[in-house]
Amino acid sequence: MERHHEGGCEELKSFLRLLGKEIKDLDDADEETYDLYAQDLPSSDLGIIDPKTAELQLTVAGRELTIHQSPGILSSARAGGTTGAGAPSSSLSSMTTSTTTTTVIELGAGTSAIVGLLLAPRVGRYVLTDQAYVSKLVERNINENWSSVVQQQQQQQQQQQPSFVGSGGGGGQGGKGKKGGGKGSKKASSSSSSSSATEEKGPGERLVFRALDWEQDTPTSSLAQPVAASFDLVVACDCIYNEALVDPFVTTCVDICKLRGSGSTTTTDNGGRPTVVVVAQVLRNSDVFEAWIKRFVQDFRCWRVPDDLMIDGLKSEGGGGGTSGFVVHVGVLREGN
Repeated sequence: MERHHEGGCEELKSFLRLLGKEIKDLDDADEETYDLYAQDLPSSDLGIIDPKTAELQLTVAGRELTIHQSPGILSSARAGGTTGAGAPSSSLSSMTTSTTTTTVIELGAGTSAIVGLLLAPRVGRYVLTDQAYVSKLVERNINENWSSVVQQQQQQQQQQQPSFVGSGGGGGQGGKGKKGGGKGSKKASSSSSSSSATEEKGPGERLVFRALDWEQDTPTSSLAQPVAASFDLVVACDCIYNEALVDPFVTTCVDICKLRGSGSTTTTDNGGRPTVVVVAQVLRNSDVFEAWIKRFVQDFRCWRVPDDLMIDGLKSEGGGGGTSGFVVHVGVLREGN
């Protein structure tokens, strides 16, 4: 069976070089844990914005969102955890580069659907996954925010487009440019309106929720279908806080990455690119982090995203000499797995 790795794509190799030092083995994992927890980290809970509120009004990356959560579940002693029932604050800064053909799966997405709502309009398919009990709230948040998110993105894109009216150097050229530009603008506007009308009806297959229990389920290509047979990107946003779930989490990441090298998913389908795993988390318990990083490097080549590639709110060195308490790692499945 063919296994893809980072050598199959020059763009990915260039990106990984930007990340700097690779965390290669258990000794490097020990060093990574020490380096991160030697910082003066801010105190942090599980990141729920307001566990007693059923509805939150948020502004995320310039998008106005209404997010519903479940205070009842959050305050319960439900087996398997309850943090997915709330809107985690760390989701507010978790964004990743994507294209309109990218297929993305998010693990431990919880109920808010925030990352998916922000990224889905820009990718081919975004699959939110978590345990089945969160599905109703996830779908409610998707349905109530989708049209607004799409409209806001289109408005932002229109504002960023340069104006060509009167841009010609001479009077005659300028006049022709204006006339031609007017027709082009009308055609583009018509196309945009048609696309907008379709998008506002709902995300369709672009943004969906699928139940996926790391301890019980094995990911299959059906998660990516009908758009693709595998995923370009695995996203995990602040869902590593329980040491007992470290091994099931990493195993699930491995299973998803292996979809790229199975069946009909060949280099002709994805340009030889392997699935990339992006894990963003808040630094809390050092023992849990150490358990995760040591388990992760067994199956993945791993890099920490350096500060010069992070937005200000996520950089390790914050204002006044403090630290943000956030960290993002990138992983690519080791060759031969």
